[in-house]
Amino acid sequence: MIGMTNNSTQTISSSPAPVTYDRPRAAHSFFDNLQGQLFGIVMTSFGIAILHAAGLVTGQAAGLAFVISYATGLNFGLLFFLVNLPFYFLALARIGVGFTIKSLIAVTGISVLSSLLPSMMSFNAINPYVAAVLAGFCVGIGVIGLFRHGASGGGVGILAFYLQEKTGFRAGWLQALFDLAVFSAAAFVLEGPALLASILGAVVLNAFVAFNHRTDWYVAR
Repeated sequence: MIGMTNNSTQTISSSPAPVTYDRPRAAHSFFDNLQGQLFGIVMTSFGIAILHAAGLVTGQAAGLAFVISYATGLNFGLLFFLVNLPFYFLALARIGVGFTIKSLIAVTGISVLSSLLPSMMSFNAINPYVAAVLAGFCVGIGVIGLFRHGASGGGVGILAFYLQEKTGFRAGWLQALFDLAVFSAAAFVLEGPALLASILGAVVLNAFVAFNHRTDWYVAR
């Protein structure tokens, strides 16, 4: 017992007050953003290389570029760059010059690197479902890396970034809706097993982004 007074007992709570960690977030330095953007470009490009080696597609603007590339034989990197051009107007008008420039750099880097990687490495044998899951994680972590350092991999990612910052609607879910249209088109250029594996990879990618990129967990500055 703690505290005995005139034969009456008083119990004094010894529970400590809850500790809060409400410290201001430190702004990213130029180097912070540079290395984060480089990481995002490399991981996204690596994931795309895995998909290309397995003859698969993904969602978003990259998926649209894949579908057109498989249907026409045109270079994926060039198509990826061109498909993303209209979205820069949205980025410039609604998000800002800094985000637009960073996204343009990211998309250009992904376009160039994804075109070069097939000549630098090859996969002699890769299960399409394993390829889909690995690519989903690689592209997903690359997208998050770009988001967290004020950039985007282009296309729907720009729109998703804007809506998440303004409304809280998670970027991954918006990208999933766009993927429905992309995979409907992919059904005309891929065989059934490849299409199913591609869908699995897109589910992994979007779920990974949706569950791991949240404004209440992390906000880049």
